[in-house]
Amino acid sequence: MVSIDSRSNSMQVICEPQVISQLPLQVISGTNQRIDFCFDSEGLSFIMDNESLYRALTSIRNRGGSIKSRLVTEITKENANFCNLMMKYGGDVFHNDGVKGNFVIVDGIKYFCYISDNDEGRERIIRQLVYSKAKSFVGVQQYLFDNLCYKAIPAREKIRELSKGIRSEFKDSIENPSEIQQVAIDLLNSASYEILLLFSTVNSFYRAEYGGMLNLLWEASERGVTIKILVQADDDTVAETIQKKIRKTRLPINIQHIRKPLQAKITTLVIDQAVSLAIEVADDTKRTFEEAIGIAIYSNNESTVSSCLSIFETLWIQSEFDKQNKIKQAYFQMFKGLKLKDESYTRRWSFEQTEAAKGKHP
Repeated sequence: MVSIDSRSNSMQVICEPQVISQLPLQVISGTNQRIDFCFDSEGLSFIMDNESLYRALTSIRNRGGSIKSRLVTEITKENANFCNLMMKYGGDVFHNDGVKGNFVIVDGIKYFCYISDNDEGRERIIRQLVYSKAKSFVGVQQYLFDNLCYKAIPAREKIRELSKGIRSEFKDSIENPSEIQQVAIDLLNSASYEILLLFSTVNSFYRAEYGGMLNLLWEASERGVTIKILVQADDDTVAETIQKKIRKTRLPINIQHIRKPLQAKITTLVIDQAVSLAIEVADDTKRTFEEAIGIAIYSNNESTVSSCLSIFETLWIQSEFDKQNKIKQAYFQMFKGLKLKDESYTRRWSFEQTEAAKGKHP
């Protein structure tokens, strides 16, 4: 435990390496209501490499759901996964082009800022830490931070923009099974915050499992990616078997089942609401991915992706309704044999009670 003059409201410039390392952890751990932090892209790299600081920031939400956190940074392809993790832990993350500075404000009353070398061509080294509890100074910094948030854009918009920026708008038809499989693998590996998977047949799910897709989903979940899977399965036993497979892998996956058969046998993959891959199932009896699939449509065209999203969300809502109806039916069956009867209850009122109910007195 480092010691500084915690009663002082003046600005303190700290140079001791041990204090620079430990004081931020103490200040962050004392958060009661909110924490705001601004880091440029290099400063964010510092957090990612500093395990103690990273744990302190991500553990705040675990101490109480009432604590709010906001991060303003410049989101790049290199730090997009980290930003997704911060959102996963409940923080609000914003992108601001060319943001500079590395500072933290706790509860609007405590402020610290890292001061580092800025020489080009050299690795950035933290040399000093500025710490203050001066009300007027911290208030100004809070005002500046709030303005940064106001002018910034939500992190997911920037991450989606980065995903779409890999190529200009396209809509490709792919016939080679090996190429289709490789595109699917690349998309799963590139996911930053969301994977949506629709299997129009049970066998399509089993082929994906046989081809190692569950391993890729596990790796994505480790990066903080949200995963939703829809599987067409009108047989309750089959649906339960698939659920057990997911539970066995301990994957944090939301999986639902569609009872009604779909008109088209197509496996659909949507990544970060920015790219879609729709794969035709040509022969559902085949065991391997290469043997079963036909043509695939790979696109980042906004209308194409939106169409895939709309279909997935509609089916997801329908599956929720089906699940609720199934629960209702189970309750009806549970109480069906109990032969419950409607009963009425009567109560005789005394004269005093009757008059009191009328607002009168005897």
